[in-house]
Amino acid sequence: MIRLPRRSDYERNPTEKWCECVLCGTKRIRALVHFTQGNTTPTHGETVTGASSGDTMVLDRYVLISGSYAGGDAVGVLEGTSPTGYDEGTLEIFTDSESLNGSTSGNAFAVANKKGAIQISGRLVPESDIVEYKGKKYCGPHFRFKFNRDFQNEADVAKGEGDRD
Repeated sequence: MIRLPRRSDYERNPTEKWCECVLCGTKRIRALVHFTQGNTTPTHGETVTGASSGDTMVLDRYVLISGSYAGGDAVGVLEGTSPTGYDEGTLEIFTDSESLNGSTSGNAFAVANKKGAIQISGRLVPESDIVEYKGKKYCGPHFRFKFNRDFQNEADVAKGEGDRD
């Protein structure tokens, strides 16, 4: 059975050296939160903080679905990076109907509509489980998956060459 390292292993072992597998991808943690009552256009790169939860994220982009900021009835989605304070068990950020404060957009520039969601992609792998092959780094399971046939064919050729003596 092939076991990939759990994502949370990184947080449990911060002193170990961690690497990225080219097939697993870079570990990315993103936050998505739907909002209502938007009254100020958010700014890319600003820090969004939940007024009651204290959860934060750095705004990467926003999508306006309906309404307008000028009218105070903007509805949309905020997407951010570097989330903090979220629940690691449920992967939820902010709370339902929580006011969202922006470092440049000001206090209560929008209201969270339901709880936001954390998305985790990619993973970091302990250096001890990394195989470097042809200048690229692979986790053990991906290396075996991708190159097992190559090494099997080399073994078959080696056996066949010995028969010619």
